[in-house]
Amino acid sequence: MSSCPRSPPSSRSACPRADARTTTRPPTRRDSATGSPSPSASPTRETYPEFTPANYTYRLEVICFCPMVGPVEVTVAGGKVTSATRLEKPAQGKQAAAFARLSINDIIAKANAPGIADAEVTWPEGQDHPTQVRLDQVERATDDEVTYLIKDVKVSAG
Repeated sequence: MSSCPRSPPSSRSACPRADARTTTRPPTRRDSATGSPSPSASPTRETYPEFTPANYTYRLEVICFCPMVGPVEVTVAGGKVTSATRLEKPAQGKQAAAFARLSINDIIAKANAPGIADAEVTWPEGQDHPTQVRLDQVERATDDEVTYLIKDVKVSAG
């Protein structure tokens, strides 16, 4: 089942499709001795590490067959989403729908989920979070693909 609500068939053309051509790179893990990022030995689905900061903001864009929301500024405090504010008109300043109220760890958990048909994660080397997660939730189903774009992550002290 998709995490994005479905739009009526007449409005589907307004929702952008995810580009299936993504580069998958290994996730990074923190070296226990130095605390610096180091590539995983053999990254596979279900092994992407969590994003460790508990307090941060970031811009999220959800691309799917769902209502267009545009970019959303997500605020996370204590590991929980406290707000997800739409950044573009006509709904600028309003809270985003539930499917866009996700922490980075919520998105990573979706990529790690054992029941997911396919997950492509773009995780730049040396970075502690992915920049893109593309999910195909049901094998051979149409209109269930979702892409999460993660940008402008700013960690705060809390």
